[in-house]
Amino acid sequence: MSSSTDDLNKKRTEDNISYRPGTFRYHDVPPNERRKLFDDRQNELNPCLKESEISNACLMMSGDDYSRCHAQVENYKTCKRFWTAVRNFATVNHLLRNDGFPPLYERPIWKKQLHT
Repeated sequence: MSSSTDDLNKKRTEDNISYRPGTFRYHDVPPNERRKLFDDRQNELNPCLKESEISNACLMMSGDDYSRCHAQVENYKTCKRFWTAVRNFATVNHLLRNDGFPPLYERPIWKKQLHT
């Protein structure tokens, strides 16, 4: 496929995608780009995604033997407790526009402020 065809396909994709919250439709996106969009969205919604994947992989490899994966599961629980506390604090004090977690670019700032 030529470069001009790729550019044309990309332009069509960008024209068809609606970026307004709640209106994103995956069928407007070519199948090879859907996984990246899904992963990016999951990363935005779940600040503990990496910890979750690590603990799930450990549990799967150990045959659901919790005693072998205690450290990974506790790390995930700690992460979840921390970000839930951040979300609750921000919601109560009206610091976020929505009732979710802080955006990706603000998370290091929140971590730094709350760990000190």
